[in-house]
Amino acid sequence: MISNTTYRKRQQERAILEDREDRYVSDADTSRFVDFGIRLCVVVPDPNGLELVADCPPVRVAREHRFGGVVDTRLRPPRMVAPSQNPVLWYCSEDQEAVLLHDDPAKPAQLVNGSEGAGKTTVACMYHVIRGVLPHLGERREGGQTSPTLARLESLLNEMRALYPPSWFKYESSRRVLRFADGSRIRLRSTHRRSKAQGSPLQSYNWSWHVGDEEQDSTSEHDNVTARLRSAKGGAKRAPRLCTATSKDDTDWRNLRDKLLASGLWMRRTLLGTRSPFVHPDHWEAMRLSMSPREYERRVLAKDVGPERMTYPTWDREHNLIRIPDIGFGRDVTAEVLAPWGPNFGALVGHDPGTLFDVSLVLKAYGYKERPTWVVVGECTTEQTTTEQHIAELLKLARSKFGMNMIDWRGQLAAESLRMLVRADPYGNNDSKPDRSCYTLFRNAGIAIHPAAYVVGGTKPGRVPKNEGIELVCSLLCNAANERRLFIAKDELGQPLAPRLVRAIESSERDLAGKAETQRKDEQDLSHWPAALRYALWAIERPRLQLAQ
Repeated sequence: MISNTTYRKRQQERAILEDREDRYVSDADTSRFVDFGIRLCVVVPDPNGLELVADCPPVRVAREHRFGGVVDTRLRPPRMVAPSQNPVLWYCSEDQEAVLLHDDPAKPAQLVNGSEGAGKTTVACMYHVIRGVLPHLGERREGGQTSPTLARLESLLNEMRALYPPSWFKYESSRRVLRFADGSRIRLRSTHRRSKAQGSPLQSYNWSWHVGDEEQDSTSEHDNVTARLRSAKGGAKRAPRLCTATSKDDTDWRNLRDKLLASGLWMRRTLLGTRSPFVHPDHWEAMRLSMSPREYERRVLAKDVGPERMTYPTWDREHNLIRIPDIGFGRDVTAEVLAPWGPNFGALVGHDPGTLFDVSLVLKAYGYKERPTWVVVGECTTEQTTTEQHIAELLKLARSKFGMNMIDWRGQLAAESLRMLVRADPYGNNDSKPDRSCYTLFRNAGIAIHPAAYVVGGTKPGRVPKNEGIELVCSLLCNAANERRLFIAKDELGQPLAPRLVRAIESSERDLAGKAETQRKDEQDLSHWPAALRYALWAIERPRLQLAQ
C-alpha cells in the first residue's frame, strides 16, 4: 500500500515532468508572510546616467513611487501587516508612469495607443498588480487579461513571470490562472473564436478589473468583456480597465475607439517607442530607413493611416467626421442651394441602384448657398431587395429622422412638408437597372428624382466620370488650401450616421495599376456608397470647382 506522502510525492514528480506547476506547488510552499512591496522607479534618458536595465541606453531615476507591503496570508482575510522590507524593483518611463498612476473615478478606463516596442506589454503586467491586486488585497477577486491569440497570452505570461517574484503567485496552467498568495487571481483568456456559431470565449467569468492586449484585434468581444466586469465595485462603470492597441487600418476598430472616448469613461493615452528610455534611438532610425513612410508612421509613430493606395487620401476621420451640434458652419441653406430644381427641398439624396445593394445617402448644406458646406446626415442601404422596398426604407428614414416627405390625412404628400431631391445613377450607367423604371418608381412615391448628370446643353442623361467624380469628392473633403467642405455626421457616441460610407472611404484602395473601383461586384464591393455620394454632388459642385480653377 502506498502511503499518502509517497503518493503525493509521485504526483508532484509527474506534474513536474508535465510542467503542470499548479500541481507541484503545494500549500507548504506558500510562506505565511509575503512581501508584496514594489519600488517603481521612473527613468529618463541621460547620456551621463547609468545602465540600470541590461542592454538599454544610460538613464537616470527622475522619481520613484512605493506600493504594497508585507501580507500575512494566514489571516482571514489576508491583509497587509507591515511595510515592505525587500520590495521588487520596477523601472518605467514617464509615459508608463501616467498609465500606472491613473486613478480617476470619473474616467476609470484607459485606452493606450502605442507603437511597437513602446512597452505596452510591460505596463499591462504592472497595471494588474498596482491597480488590480493591491487595491483588492485579500478580497479574493479576479481580474481578466485578454488577448486575440494564445501566442500573445504566452508573451504576457512570460513578462509577468519576469516581473512578479515567485513568492507572489503560482500559475495554474490547465486553467490559465495566476493565483496570488492573498487569493487574488488573474485569468488569461484569448478572444479568438473558431467560428461564428461558437459562443463568446469569455462567458461565465466575473471580473473586478480588466486588461486588454491588442484591443484593435478584439473588437467583437469588447462588449462581452464589459459584461464580465459585474464584480467590480460600482460595476463596469467604475471598473479599472486598461486596453492597449496598435494602430490598425480598420473601420470597426476606429468606430469602437471613438465610441469609447465619446462615452466619457475612457482616457486616451499614447505610448511612443521613440520616447522610451529603454530602446536605443538608432533602432528607430534603422526602422525608418528600412520601411515605407506609411508603415513607419503606423508602427513607430502610432499614427492612424489608411491603405497604401487610398482612393480618398484627403479623408481625415478626426476632421471630416463631426457631430451636428459642433458643425459651426452657419444656418441650413439646403433649400436655397436646391432651389433651381424646385421649392421646399430639405435634403439632397444620392442614389446608386445595384444588383446586391441599393444605396441612398442623405445630405444637407450649411453656410452660404454660393459655396455650401455639405454634411452626410443619413444612410439607407438595402440588400437584395427591389427598388420599391428600398424606397419604402428611404421614406421611413426621411419621415422619422428628418420630417421630410410627410403625408397628409388623405395619404398624399403634405403641401407644407419639406421634400427630398434625389440625384441618381444616370440611365444606362448601371448594368443591373438600365432603364427608366427606377426613376418612375421614385416619382410614383412622390419623390423628386433627376439623373446625376445631363448631356451638356441638353436634357438627355449624361455620365458621371468615375475618376473625375473621385477627384471632386477628394477636393471637397480637403482641397489644396486645406479647406474642407464635405463632412459625415456622427452621433453623441462618435458613431457615423453613414457607417458604410465611412467604411468604404477608409478602406477603398486603387489596384496596382492605379485604377479605382476595379474590384468584383459582389458582397465585398465598396463602390456603391462613394458612387452615391458622387451622384449627389456632381451637378452642383462640378461647375463650382471648374470656376474655381
